[in-house]
Amino acid sequence: MRRGDYPKGDCDGVRRATLEAVLKILYDEKARNKTTEKAMVLFLKDCGLRISDARRLNYGDIAEQLERGATLIQINIITQKTKLLAKTFIGQEAIEALKTYIEERKRGSRRVEPEAITNESPLFRTWTSGKVKRIPRGSFSSVIRQAFLRNGEKKMSAHSLRKKLQTDLERAGMNSNWIDQILGHQLINSRDAYSLPTDEELREAYEKAYHYIRVYPQVNPPAKEQEPEKTQVLAKVSTTGEDNYLVAEARNMIEVKQLLAKGYKYEMDFDGIKLFTKK
Repeated sequence: MRRGDYPKGDCDGVRRATLEAVLKILYDEKARNKTTEKAMVLFLKDCGLRISDARRLNYGDIAEQLERGATLIQINIITQKTKLLAKTFIGQEAIEALKTYIEERKRGSRRVEPEAITNESPLFRTWTSGKVKRIPRGSFSSVIRQAFLRNGEKKMSAHSLRKKLQTDLERAGMNSNWIDQILGHQLINSRDAYSLPTDEELREAYEKAYHYIRVYPQVNPPAKEQEPEKTQVLAKVSTTGEDNYLVAEARNMIEVKQLLAKGYKYEMDFDGIKLFTKK
C-alpha cells in the first residue's frame, strides 16, 4: 500500500466487524428500513466489496443465478480503486436477504411506488423525488455506519465487513493469494502469479469457508420420515356387539406420530412398548 493508504488509528472502519456486532444489527428492532439494511449488511459481509464497487452493481449482474435458485452466486467486477478483477461470491444468507429486498421493491409501500425490476435496475437503490436512483456512495456508507453506531459499535463501518471476510477466509485456511483474488487486491510478489485458481476452484474454496463467514446458525433440514407401507397390526380384538379393534405398537416418537395420524388411540405402556388401538 502507498503510505497515504495506511488506515489511521482513529478512522471509521479501523475495527474489524465481529459476529456479535453484525447480529446486533440484524436483530435490531429500531431499524427504520430493516429489509434494506439487512440486505446491505449481509451482502457486504459475504462478498467483501468496497461500497464504491457494490453500488455500481445492477440486478442483471446476479439475476440469472438468483432466479434459477443458486445457493452460491459469483460476482466478477473490475474494482474502482485498484482497477483489478475481483472474483467474489455471496452465499445463502445474502441471497435470501436480497430476494426479500427485491420483492419488497416490487410490491412498493405507502410512500414508495412499486418498482419494475429489470436487468438495468441498480442492485441497491434510493428513492428521490419519486424516482429510482442508484444509491450514492455516501448514503450507502451512512446506512452501514449508523447501523453500527445505533448498536454501540464505534469505529466500525462498511470497510469493517470487508475486514471480517478476509479474517474469516484466513480462519478457514484459504490460500492468501486466493483471498486476494476474491477481494480484488494486487498480488504481492512474482511467485503469486503462479497461484491463480480457476473459477471452479475458487467457488469450491469459498463454499467450504462459508461455515466461517455465515452469522446465523446453520439449520439442517430434518430427516424425512419414511412412511411405512402399512401399520403392523398385532391383533384384532373383538368386544361385545359388532365392534372390532386393531391393536398396534410404537417403539419411538416417529411411530407414535404415524399411529396418531391414522386415527389410533393410545391405551397403555407394556414392557417399554406403547400400545394403540383403533376401532
